[in-house]
Amino acid sequence: MPLATPTDLTTDATRDLSGAMNVVLADVFALYLKTKNFHWHMSGSHFCDYHLLLNEQAEQLFAMSDPIA
Repeated sequence: MPLATPTDLTTDATRDLSGAMNVVLADVFALYLKTKNFHWHMSGSHFCDYHLLLNEQAEQLFAMSDPIA
């Protein structure tokens, strides 16, 4: 039995909004994974700075995913 959340939106609007938010969530999570990949595979003279920067960005992206979901 599906759960129903009270809303003023129509069923079609709810479905469309849900689909759009799923796309946004997928994009944010893909960006998180790519950022973590760069974080772990960074090299060079600025390794420490970029490593910390990319980790901070990844943490922010991951934190965004829960409210979107």
